[in-house]
Amino acid sequence: MTLALRTFYKEILTAVFGVLLLFLLLFLMIDTLDEVKKVGQLNYGWGTLAAVVLLSVPEYVYQLLPICTLIGTILALSGLAARSELIAWRASGLSLSRLMQILVGLGLLLSCALWLIGDAGIVRADVAAREIKDVALERTNFYKDDGGFWGRQNITDNGSRMINVLSIKNSNTLVDVRLYELSADFNLRRIVFAKTAVEEGTQDASGLWTLQDARVIDVTTNEQGLIVHSKDHHEASLNVDLGDNTLAVFRNYGRQSAFLTFSQLNERMASLSSTGQSTRVFEVAYWQKVFYPLSVLVMLLLALPFAFMQTRKGGVGIRVFTGIMLGLVFFTLTAMAQYLGALLTYSPVLLAVAPSTIFLLIAVVWLKRITRVN
Repeated sequence: MTLALRTFYKEILTAVFGVLLLFLLLFLMIDTLDEVKKVGQLNYGWGTLAAVVLLSVPEYVYQLLPICTLIGTILALSGLAARSELIAWRASGLSLSRLMQILVGLGLLLSCALWLIGDAGIVRADVAAREIKDVALERTNFYKDDGGFWGRQNITDNGSRMINVLSIKNSNTLVDVRLYELSADFNLRRIVFAKTAVEEGTQDASGLWTLQDARVIDVTTNEQGLIVHSKDHHEASLNVDLGDNTLAVFRNYGRQSAFLTFSQLNERMASLSSTGQSTRVFEVAYWQKVFYPLSVLVMLLLALPFAFMQTRKGGVGIRVFTGIMLGLVFFTLTAMAQYLGALLTYSPVLLAVAPSTIFLLIAVVWLKRITRVN
């Protein structure tokens, strides 16, 4: 590696990680101010606060690295251009295509790092932060909201079962369980209420649960689906097959897709697909996790035209401001793609890759225009 190339890498990486550090400090300060209100509650001390805040770093790195790459690369390239180093390098034989190759190589390296952070780093950090807070605040349940967790399961005779669980306790116990069994024509035929349901065996995939202190109501409906007769009885213990990976699916129910690994997203999609439910939201989330890390590469290339802009046109300040605006637009498009995935019938892959593709085209067209003018 030549001295010029080492200098180039050093300038860009120093600027990118410098900007990232500033953003991290800002967001961690905001998190600290939010979490400090919990200090003194039960076992929640300053050590707990520090651990929870620091465990949010992987999430922020994942979210911020693309825009920090854009801003940092703009600063680095603008500095090199102001010192005429880029001109000197190009005069010594560094072509524009070679410069792009260097940026692509660096972008792929950063993209791989971001991919690993997105699939494992933020997921493990989020789980660890939740566990630390639960222990400190003596929480034993994992709540989603007042409605609890919902699931659907196909059963015999082409019928189905709606499962409602208020909370999960002690990693293998469902609390306040309600089962609604429907016939093939969606008429209610049985309701089961149980205080708790304990998983049989040691693996999530067993599927067999023991409902304790259960109230069973057998329902008879007429042709219009109206209840004409019901009979209930009490069961001290009732074994029910709730399907494979029930606990894993419920524990991931309320978590944002960003905090699910590829395998967990696949598990969630398989669970929904097996019961005939739409998986589009999770498909878009899956492909966004695949393509989002490549946005670092796109941002590096998008920063390149700034190096060839005339310095008199606003200076570095206007370039950084433009970079921030472009980054915000990119994040807006990424968020829109996820929401549109639930509403439209376009390919989830197309929706996930669209923001990066649009900005890559902007970078190429802009670079051609800038270099032609100069």
